Amino acid sequence: MEKQRDYRFHLYLRGIILMGFTMLLFKLIITGDIQNFIAPRMLPFIYFAVITFLLLGVVQIWRSGSKNEEEIYCNCGFDHSGKSSPIQSIIIYAMFIFPVVTGFVFPDVVLDSSIAAKRGFKTGLSQSQETAKNEEAPMDEDLADLYLQDPDEYMQQLEERVEEKSQSPESSPDVPLEHPDGFQIQAPPEEFYKELEAKMLKMKKIVLTEENYIAMTNIMDENPEKFAGKEVEMLGFVYREDGFKEDQFVVARFGLSCCVADASVYGTLASIDDGEKYQQDEWVKVSGIIKSVKYQDWVLPSVDIQSIEKIEQPKEPYVYEEY
Repeated sequence: MEKQRDYRFHLYLRGIILMGFTMLLFKLIITGDIQNFIAPRMLPFIYFAVITFLLLGVVQIWRSGSKNEEEIYCNCGFDHSGKSSPIQSIIIYAMFIFPVVTGFVFPDVVLDSSIAAKRGFKTGLSQSQETAKNEEAPMDEDLADLYLQDPDEYMQQLEERVEEKSQSPESSPDVPLEHPDGFQIQAPPEEFYKELEAKMLKMKKIVLTEENYIAMTNIMDENPEKFAGKEVEMLGFVYREDGFKEDQFVVARFGLSCCVADASVYGTLASIDDGEKYQQDEWVKVSGIIKSVKYQDWVLPSVDIQSIEKIEQPKEPYVYEEY
């Protein structure tokens, strides 16, 4: 009898924990804070998880109060009550209770420049293109010498280099910026970047919004010379790296592909005469003219700020890869 009572208690506690996760996710969905943790395209999975946790929680609590032993035990010949000591049970349950409690007690924290400093901001494909040019120069000289010495070996190495380039992500203009190792990025629709670039070149004023921020930033980073002289408007938080001039900072946003764990810092270099008065992590709305600059051997777009305004952090501080 004591053994049965103990197992009923475990069923009840597991049901309460499942209901706790259900309420936590429901609270995040209702308040909209769920988008501080995951990208919108992952929401269907969260809805599925809420329904699943709710059903499992109800079943566990219902089973714990059942007087029918066949509903508690499956009569499979296996002892489901477990052999763990009270201390082991406390430790195991605490691992599940702790995230639920902290989720309700502590406020949500938005990523800031302290995280950006560890990851660095995305500077587009110009870096990889210029680096590739510098690396290819001595290789071309070596191939020229090899052609004179061994034409057959020259042809073999040339074919290998062509194959490597065709398989490289940098060879495709439709590939967005890199993400943390092991993360599979979402492939954009065919010709997406080319079509968007054509639209941007026709715009009198390029306005970066939450929906197009990552895509447009990628395009400007890849072709800074094409957009030189065009007017642009964007908002983001002030971020500085070591080596910046006093009047320079990045207008940055954190971009999410899946969840906050793969967040990357996207931003555009900007400059203004009194730029030093804008503090790290301050949110600003800037408007200015795009120019092409060279920074640490990278060719980057930079905004020559014409107007700047301090603003409150937006309700949705992150931007997402949306195609």
